[in-house]
Amino acid sequence: MGQFKNTLKDKFGFDVSTLDAYKGNSLPNIIADLIQESSYLSRFSMEEGIKGTRTIALLNGDVALQAKVACTPNPDGSVSITGKDLIVKPLYMGIEFCNETLNGKFTEILNRIGMKRQDDGSLPADLDVIINAYLGSLLKKKAQRVYVLGDTGSGDAELALFDGLVKILEAEATAVTSTETAITASNAYDLAYRMATEFDSVILDNGETFEVHTGRAEAMKVLKAWNASNPYNTVAIPTGGGTIEFEIPLTGIKLVTVAELNGLDKMFGIVPKYCYVGTDSADDMTFDVKYDDYNEKLKSESSFRLGGNIILEQYFTKLVLA
Repeated sequence: MGQFKNTLKDKFGFDVSTLDAYKGNSLPNIIADLIQESSYLSRFSMEEGIKGTRTIALLNGDVALQAKVACTPNPDGSVSITGKDLIVKPLYMGIEFCNETLNGKFTEILNRIGMKRQDDGSLPADLDVIINAYLGSLLKKKAQRVYVLGDTGSGDAELALFDGLVKILEAEATAVTSTETAITASNAYDLAYRMATEFDSVILDNGETFEVHTGRAEAMKVLKAWNASNPYNTVAIPTGGGTIEFEIPLTGIKLVTVAELNGLDKMFGIVPKYCYVGTDSADDMTFDVKYDDYNEKLKSESSFRLGGNIILEQYFTKLVLA
């Protein structure tokens, strides 16, 4: 992305019909539209090479501890191996446009492909490099959005591809109930504290990570609520872009912001290790450029598989407001 950001200094879109006629000036400044591209999915366990469904095996059981009497012990216990399916769906993103529509506009200076696909190296930038860098960021954003907010019952076609993390957690996670009706600047810290304390501590006893995930607006309310009540022990508000992470005071538990949860009044207690992201190959989530010489069309597309699930759902929590 570094090279991409250095190249782009003004907004670039695929629809060039409204652009002014090209006047022969130098390479225009181009700035890409803002695309959230966080590393949120990298927090979770990645399973690659899945073509359809892979079962994650789970070992569970209990054996009674008892006094041994003489030579007649009484075995008492059971152990079982169960499975949780990780299903991936084949997905696609692509765009094509006529090579000639780029000419006669200022975008022609980015277009190295001539009418007969001649490339003498005289133009200063490769259009396919710019498009692929931009679409690559867009792909990651959309993949994260469906992984988090996916719902097969959604009216949004991009979210209806498969059930995502939020829907799974709302169905399976342990409820932390509250009489509050919304997350506000006055109750946010108390709600976050409950999320950070009302879970099975066996997670931490075994050295696993437990985090509270919520939106940025909700996280800011947590900090505001704490700082208002503790003026001599305030927590600095994180600066800069990207995901916000900070420790919820008095808990030792990290709060993590998720762009897709912003403003939804949701909080989830997450065990990152037990969240799974399934793909065929992570390398598939890139764009390839193809040129149709006969029709003089440029096509950029990506085909990949993606899915998600959680295991050991009894260790996850969800905030349930009144």
